[in-house]
Amino acid sequence: MGIIDEIKERLDIVEFIGQYVPLKKAGRNYQALCPFHTERTPSFIVFPDRQNWHCFGACGTGGDIFSFVMRRENMDFSEAVRYLAQRAGIALLPRSEEEAAASRAKKLLLEINEEAAAYFHRLLLESADGERARRYLARRGIEKETIARFQLGYALDDWHALERHLTSKGYHVPDIVAAGLLAEQEDGGQHDRFRGRLMFSIRNMQGHVVGFGGRVLDEGLPKYLNSPQTPLFDKSSVLYGIDLAREAIRSEGLAIIVEGYMDVLMAHQHGLKNVVASLGTALTEGQLKTLKRLTKKLALALDSDAAGDRGTLRGLETARQVMDRQVVPVPTWKGYITYETQLDAEIKIITLPPGKDPDEIIRDSPEAWAGLVKEALPVVEYYFRALTADLDLQSPKGKAEAVSRLRPIIAEIGSSAERAHYMQELARLVKMSERALEMEIKKQAPARPTPEAKKSGQFSGFPGLSLSVERYLLFLLMHDPALFKTVNEVLARVQLKPLESEDFGQPEHRQILAMLLDKKEHGEPFQIEELDLSAEPLWGNLYQEWREFLGHIASLPETDLALAAGRCALQLRKLRLEQRLVELQYLNEDAQRDNDSEAMKRWGELVLQCSHEEGRLDEALSKVTVLGYKYKEESPLL
Repeated sequence: MGIIDEIKERLDIVEFIGQYVPLKKAGRNYQALCPFHTERTPSFIVFPDRQNWHCFGACGTGGDIFSFVMRRENMDFSEAVRYLAQRAGIALLPRSEEEAAASRAKKLLLEINEEAAAYFHRLLLESADGERARRYLARRGIEKETIARFQLGYALDDWHALERHLTSKGYHVPDIVAAGLLAEQEDGGQHDRFRGRLMFSIRNMQGHVVGFGGRVLDEGLPKYLNSPQTPLFDKSSVLYGIDLAREAIRSEGLAIIVEGYMDVLMAHQHGLKNVVASLGTALTEGQLKTLKRLTKKLALALDSDAAGDRGTLRGLETARQVMDRQVVPVPTWKGYITYETQLDAEIKIITLPPGKDPDEIIRDSPEAWAGLVKEALPVVEYYFRALTADLDLQSPKGKAEAVSRLRPIIAEIGSSAERAHYMQELARLVKMSERALEMEIKKQAPARPTPEAKKSGQFSGFPGLSLSVERYLLFLLMHDPALFKTVNEVLARVQLKPLESEDFGQPEHRQILAMLLDKKEHGEPFQIEELDLSAEPLWGNLYQEWREFLGHIASLPETDLALAAGRCALQLRKLRLEQRLVELQYLNEDAQRDNDSEAMKRWGELVLQCSHEEGRLDEALSKVTVLGYKYKEESPLL
C-alpha cells in the first residue's frame, strides 16, 4: 500500500471535512454549504462510501481529501501529503540532508520571527517608550481588538534592544541576521534593523510571521521600512493581512487590494475582511498567484495620483497576464464558429478621491467606501482614463497619442463584443470614424494563431503499455505542452470549459498539471527532474512509465499525438461525468426516501444537465471533426 492509500485509509473524509464545515447527514451521505463559494442552499456533498466530495453548485468541482486540503489550505500536493501524513500519524521517507537542513533553518527563522513579534507586541502594550506609538494608533482610530488581532508592536529606539532580547532567549546572532532583524555593519558588528518604529508583523497564508514592516513616529526617513529579502520573506510575493482575509476573499469572491498597513487595519476593524495590502503600488506576479487561488475577482484601490504611474500600469498589465484565460466559442456570420481567448478574471479599479486614503474614507464613512467599491471601473476603462489624463484630446497631436497608447490595449482584448465596445469608446474619445480607427488597430494587433490544415491520421495503440486515460493525457502534455491549445479547442467545440486540475483524479497528476500550466505561462520548458522523484511512495512508477511512454511515441507524427490528446480529454470528461451521475443517483435515492420534493426537483435538473453534456461528449467522440481530423472508431486509443 502506498502513502496516498494509507493516508486515505487512516483519515475518514467525513470526520476530516467536518472539522472545517458543519456537515449534516442526508441519507447515506453528508451535505453542507460549500466552503469555497457563497450559497444559501447546501450543494456541497461528502460521499463516505467513495471517500470523496463534490460541489453541485457554482464551484462544480470535487475530489478526495487531498484536493480538499490543497484548495482549502492553499497548499501544493507535496505540502498536502506532509500535512495529512502528520494528521494520520504516518512517517514519510526521510529527506536528503540538504533538504532537512534547509527545513530546520526555516523553522528556526520562523521561531525567531515569532519571538520578535511577541516582544514588539509586549513593548507596545506595556512599555513606557511605547506610549507614543499607542497615542499614534489612538489618533488614527485603531482599537485595542485590532492591535491584538494583527499583533502590532513597537521597536525601542535602541541599537541593540532586540538583539539583547533574542540572544537572552538562546538565539545566535548569525541566525537573527538571517531573519533580517539585525543589520550588519562595515566593521563586522551588527545592530537592530528596526528602531523607534511602530511594528507590523507580516504573515503568510498559514499565519506564520515571515517579516516585518516598521513606521517611524517622527519625521525620520524612510517613513516605512520592511524586512530585507530572507529565506522566508520576499516583498514581491507577500500580502499584508492575507492570513486574516483569505476566508472572506473566498466566501465573498472578491479581493480588495490597498497600498498600506493602516488601510488594512481600518478595513478589518469595520468588518471589511476581504482587504489586503500589496506593500507598494505595483502588483507583482507572486502576489497575484496567491490571490488567484482564492478568487478570480480583484479590485485595486488606487489614489488619484497613481492614475498614470508607470508602476501602477505595470502592475495592472501583470495582473492581466497572470490571471487565468479560457478559450470560448464565438458565433460568426452564416453559422460559423470561431474561438477566442478571454481573461477568465475580473479586474476593477477603485479610484479614490484626491488626497484620501482608504483608511480615512472607511473611518469617516464605511458607506462611502462601499459606494466606491460598487463604482469600481473595469481595468480597460481605467486604462482609458489613466493613459489619456495628460493629453489634450482637442489637438491632433493629443488624439494621435491617445490612439497610439490605447491601440495595443484594445487589440489585446479577447472578447470581440468587448473589443467592439472599446473601439466605439475610443472613436468617440478622439472623434474619429470607427472604420479608420479599426484599420489603425489592426496594424498593431497581435497575430492570432490559426490551426494548420493537417491531413487525417490514424492513431495506433501501444502494445505492452497499459495506462489510465488521465495518465496518458498527462504524459502527452508533459511531452508537448503546446497540446494544451488543442485539448482546450476540442473541449470548447462541445461547449465545455478548458482542462483543469479537477479533471484529474490522482493528486500527483493534479500537481504535475499545475506545474505544466505554470511553465506554459512563463514560456519555460518542463523538466521531469523538477519533480520530487526521491519521494518514491508518492510517485510510484510514474518516472519509469514516463520514460517508456517517450520511447513508444518517438516515431509518431504530431497529428497522431494531437488526435490522441483531444480524444483523451473527451474521454476523461466523460469518466468524470459518469462518476458525477452515480453520485447524483445516490442523492436522488436519499431525497426520495426523505420525500424531499425540492431536492428531487433540483437533482433532476442536474441530471438533465449532465445528460445533455454526456450526449455532446458521445457525439464528439464518435464523429466530431477536430482541427481537420475525423475520429475513427477502428483506431484504438489505448
